[in-house]
Amino acid sequence: MEDVDARLLIDLLLDHQSAVRSLGQHFLHDESVLNEAITLCEDANASLHEGTHVIEIGPGPGSLTLHLLRTGTKVTAIEIDEEAVNHLNRNFRKEISSGKLNLYVGDGLKIEWPISTHIIANIPYQISSPLIDRICRLSEENRPMCVVLLVQQEFAERLSLQGGPDSMGSLGLTTALDWDVTLGSVVSPHCFVPSPKVHSRLVRLIPRIDGPGSDFDRKLHRIVVRHVFEQRRRKVRSRLKEVPKRIQRVQGWYRSKWKAAIRFLDENPPFNFDARPDEIKPEEWIELINQLQRFEPEYDAVFASD
Repeated sequence: MEDVDARLLIDLLLDHQSAVRSLGQHFLHDESVLNEAITLCEDANASLHEGTHVIEIGPGPGSLTLHLLRTGTKVTAIEIDEEAVNHLNRNFRKEISSGKLNLYVGDGLKIEWPISTHIIANIPYQISSPLIDRICRLSEENRPMCVVLLVQQEFAERLSLQGGPDSMGSLGLTTALDWDVTLGSVVSPHCFVPSPKVHSRLVRLIPRIDGPGSDFDRKLHRIVVRHVFEQRRRKVRSRLKEVPKRIQRVQGWYRSKWKAAIRFLDENPPFNFDARPDEIKPEEWIELINQLQRFEPEYDAVFASD
């Protein structure tokens, strides 16, 4: 594959089939961006080499796949488009037969992932949120050492909480519990075929070593933060006084206990409850959940009957 480049691989696929709009196919051909996806791992002391294993979701024509394989790493590529699978089988025959490239045919959100050291992908915009959610739900022992994704610029800024007050929300706060998020380069629409209507951006996630422990209730955190940010212009106090719709999905919680807990915390709040959600720091949300976890109603049996 030494004489092959990203643009040629894209052209070879487009000779057989136009980009499928329903799959969000925008094929990256800019070599500098493809290389940066790899150097972002190097900058985090998570370089690719023969001993690493990358999951790539949605390889399409294989332009990123090509760059990954050139590092010596093993790649598992998950592709849902039948014509793209045929294309990859045609053009990566040697790598597949040697076991350096494994092709999984199916939906990257549903198929079982093998254990890997990295996840690197140029993903369709429409699967960005559910993909991040799945990555965040990986057990600590199954987390890759580095994740690099090319996503819509606005999504990258919300994921990293680095796009100003409007970027503060459930997505970034939930991700920040277990991942350090770093922004890479902004990628112009002309770097893709066909060109999307918005700019994209590389984003890197590496596991946090100083995140909350395993006893921290991440589900409670996710439900509370999402509940408050659903009406982000209202004060935190007024939202907390309204019971989250899904609170009973959290083990040990029910409507009466929630109301009692908020009455208790309202007397000595862990932060300024009169602030709006985007004014609250990530560590303050964590402290709120810690205090909620420690709360025990005085007459638990009475509350449980609610």
